Amino acid sequence: MIFRLIRFIFAAVALGSVSLAAEPLPKSEGSRWVPPSFQKVVGFRFRLPSDGSEGPVPSGFSLLKNGAVDVAQLEKLKQKSVELTAAQTSKLLTATNGKEIIYPAACYDPHHLFLFYSGERTVVAAVEVCFNCTGIYATPGISKAQWYRHDFIALARLADELGLWQEGRTVDEWEKAILSNRK
Repeated sequence: MIFRLIRFIFAAVALGSVSLAAEPLPKSEGSRWVPPSFQKVVGFRFRLPSDGSEGPVPSGFSLLKNGAVDVAQLEKLKQKSVELTAAQTSKLLTATNGKEIIYPAACYDPHHLFLFYSGERTVVAAVEVCFNCTGIYATPGISKAQWYRHDFIALARLADELGLWQEGRTVDEWEKAILSNRK
């Protein structure tokens, strides 16, 4: 049994799978999502495995599974990455902790991921964003009080500022469509 565990650990390291911190992650403070202590944040634009497929494709893909980031899959699907400045990280956290409730659509096909690192390769938190359905998945998880409370317009503007926006229309066009759906 112990040898299986050791083999599993070595396989995970070899495949590039990065688990989140081994110690329990702090819960969000109140209704705010708060990542554990981190040194840097990197934003990613990635394609879905089904992008470019003909015919219907299943929805619901995520790089976050069981509290871990599938780094090997991210490396295969990554289109662009950029490290955020302190000001951009502040924008990300403020937008993740929005006040207005925005219910997502039924799909979940994210193309953006923000990883919080405590060291060079230690991921301690992640925020995955789907601009099509206005859905977010995060680890550690978002508290129930914060569900659906995200500023997607600020997130879209940040993705554009970082050069990660590639949604088939400009941020202004996307924002106009989002705002018209709220009326």
